[in-house]
Amino acid sequence: MTKYNWKQLEREYILSDYKTVAGFIKSKGIPNNGSTKKRVSGWKSKKVLKDEKKSAKIIEKVIEKESEKSANQIVQITDVANKLLEKVAIATDELNKSTDVFGKLHTSQIVDRVELKKLTSALKDLNDILGNKTPDNVTRVQIINDLPSDDDET
Repeated sequence: MTKYNWKQLEREYILSDYKTVAGFIKSKGIPNNGSTKKRVSGWKSKKVLKDEKKSAKIIEKVIEKESEKSANQIVQITDVANKLLEKVAIATDELNKSTDVFGKLHTSQIVDRVELKKLTSALKDLNDILGNKTPDNVTRVQIINDLPSDDDET
């Protein structure tokens, strides 16, 4: 009578791609009799449990990767919005400055509203993309709302 290392065979089956214990036992050349059935009882449930744990870990990893990707996109959009906001501030400052014939610098309240409107429109579009995804969204909305619009012409 041949002796088998049942613990080793159990580990091998649980980690294998075999769908049934009977198929695994047959591939190993072990006779499928009452003694064998007694030794392999519970293997199938252990394999199912291992497969469920594996599936749960896969789902967890996928969710983690997707969350990381979304977070990176939000950071990139926020960076673009911040750079655009800086450009609006610089453009507003520069548009309000003029030099007269004598080289004297003057500041005026005249702003090229068309160009400024394009910049603020782009900022508002970025704000819409961000939605409520960022914790400082209230501050960002307030900054954008404080920007001049066509209605503010004086």
